[in-house]
Amino acid sequence: MRYEPDLIRAHPADGSLMENAYRRLKRDIIELVRPPGANFTEAEVAKTLGLSKTPVREALARLHRDGLVRPLPRAGYVVSAVTLGDATDLCDLRSLLQSQAAALCAARGLSEEDGRRLAELAVDTDEDQLGGPRFEERFRANYEFESLIANGSGNHRLAAASVGVLDEIERISRLSIRLDPSMPPERIRERQAIVDAIAARDQDAARAAMQRRTASARREIVGALAASRSITDAEIVVP
Repeated sequence: MRYEPDLIRAHPADGSLMENAYRRLKRDIIELVRPPGANFTEAEVAKTLGLSKTPVREALARLHRDGLVRPLPRAGYVVSAVTLGDATDLCDLRSLLQSQAAALCAARGLSEEDGRRLAELAVDTDEDQLGGPRFEERFRANYEFESLIANGSGNHRLAAASVGVLDEIERISRLSIRLDPSMPPERIRERQAIVDAIAARDQDAARAAMQRRTASARREIVGALAASRSITDAEIVVP
């Protein structure tokens, strides 16, 4: 069984009304169409999606369990906030899981097809910007790169956990890129180092290369969030 992030997973077009409502609302939240702090009502969502309130209510209950929305007493729902603490926790967890996945992937080796695809995904000629006209294409390529390594570990629980973290961190990554779309030039070299280590079947090198890559991503995400006005303008209280 292969585990794929929600961003690149194929979703059946004939799903239930609740599944379709859940999927569309979730993507709107993750892709910041409904940004953190946005308020909405069940009736407004039902009208927008052209559905009755029942599947929308069930979808919102599921999104609440996911931690993406919060119900407001007699006032509808609000999209959950992105916090610096949650961002750092997710970045650290991603590093732990993906570094081990890279090491196991190197030890086990990839199929010729997956190895070739991983090498293709490591190439990116737009070195100065993460945002821009090709953002969605490049973002999806990055998630495919990560999921190939997670699945290449051969450990189903590790792959599922790694992909789960990628799903959770997607909204935070999108927000950080919107705040700071620049891309450090070493990012491409870090990706290529992972490909080279896995191709050489070098576990230690693969783990170290993934640790460098995820550490860079952590600095970019946390740095962009920490520099946002909502953080820099917040009042500091005496503990």
